[in-house]
Amino acid sequence: MTTQTERLIIGINQYLIKTGIKKVLVTLSGGPDSILLAFLLRHSECEILALHCNFKLRGEESDRDQYFVEEFCRANRLPLRMKQFNVNRFIEENPGKSVEMACRELRYSWFHEIKEMDNYDRIATGHNADDNIETFFLNMLRGSGTRGLKGMEADTGEIWRPLLSLHRDDILRLLLSNSLDYITDSSNLESDFRRNFLRNEVFPLLRSRWSGFNSAMDTTLAHIKKENRIIEEILSLSIPPVGSPLVEETIMKFPDPELLVRRYIDNLMPFKTTSAEILAAIKAAKPHERIWRLRNGSVVLRNGRLYLKPDINR
Repeated sequence: MTTQTERLIIGINQYLIKTGIKKVLVTLSGGPDSILLAFLLRHSECEILALHCNFKLRGEESDRDQYFVEEFCRANRLPLRMKQFNVNRFIEENPGKSVEMACRELRYSWFHEIKEMDNYDRIATGHNADDNIETFFLNMLRGSGTRGLKGMEADTGEIWRPLLSLHRDDILRLLLSNSLDYITDSSNLESDFRRNFLRNEVFPLLRSRWSGFNSAMDTTLAHIKKENRIIEEILSLSIPPVGSPLVEETIMKFPDPELLVRRYIDNLMPFKTTSAEILAAIKAAKPHERIWRLRNGSVVLRNGRLYLKPDINR
């Protein structure tokens, strides 16, 4: 075991002590990130259970992945639980979902089910620093604010990402130095999905021109995360408790009234124009009631007060 590997394990153990984490679910696809994650947690001071999803989407390759994971867990004395999914049937029952969205929903639903049923403290995933940069660009291209641009959290209280400070090249070097094999998902080599297009086409060009691309992006994400923390704290002081209305006086005194409205209605999944429409209606000060029907419920404007009416069936 290399010195860097030992340092990573020490860091993980220190975090386990600090947070009181004792039982961890490890998502194990067989790819490089998940193999390193499982290896590090296998040598740390926590009880772990590996979880593998077989979506049966790539024929023999999907079964190859499952076999590889089974052999890895057997060789490393890792307890393993597996599940096969019918993704096409799920999409038929939930129209409008892409294959990527369907797989994500299916696997995380299963992960959370096991976590709650067997009292695990965290679901550990192999997300790394390159994934974080990809998420930044995807959210930027969707027009996100600082909450989307700050990237992923290392620990949400549910999802734990121990490898988030490591780049993909770091992970491959650690695998090589510890003689760890892994498999490659052939779909990751195709640029059909937006994330893969960034990973395979865009970032190699950026890195060829800017040698410090990774470190610059790490620094940028760290700055945005800190600044977003301040913004969220200021917003929390103005957003009323659940069930209470947001009043016109509070809205209009806020430095950015539309941002406050947008964040207040966020859980109802507003459309891009909703907060601007609500703010315009508040400024118009018309006496009649206004209602905006959103994807997860409704927003009601009455007498200069905004009320949330969540859809209880969701």
